[in-house]
Amino acid sequence: MSDTIRYSRMTDFMQLLHMLLAEPRGICIKDICVEFNVCVRTAQRMISAIRDAFPQVDVVNEGSKIKRWGFINYSMKEIVEFTDSEISAIQTLKSNSTPELSSILCKMKILSQKKC
Repeated sequence: MSDTIRYSRMTDFMQLLHMLLAEPRGICIKDICVEFNVCVRTAQRMISAIRDAFPQVDVVNEGSKIKRWGFINYSMKEIVEFTDSEISAIQTLKSNSTPELSSILCKMKILSQKKC
C-alpha cells in the first residue's frame, strides 16, 4: 500500500468529520456514497469508523425511515484534540510531504490552536 492511499483515507476521514459537523440535519449513507463516490457498504464502514473514533456522533433523526448521523451540540475543537507529540510525528513526515499532508498538518495545528 502506498503512502498516497493512506493520506487519501485520512483526508476522507477528516472530510467526513467536516460533513457531519457542517450539516445540522445530519448526513445519510446516500450522502456519503455521493460525496466519496463509494458503494453503500463502504459508506457504512466509513460511518462506523467515525462512530468508533467519535462516540459523540449521534443518530439525528431516530423516527425517520432514512437514518442520519451528526454531532449534536459539539464543535470540531471539542471533538478532535491533537497532542504535541502527534503533531511532531506528522511534522517529521512532512520532509517527504505531499500537498495533502501539509494541508492535514495545518488543520491539525489550527484545531490545536497553534500556528501553521
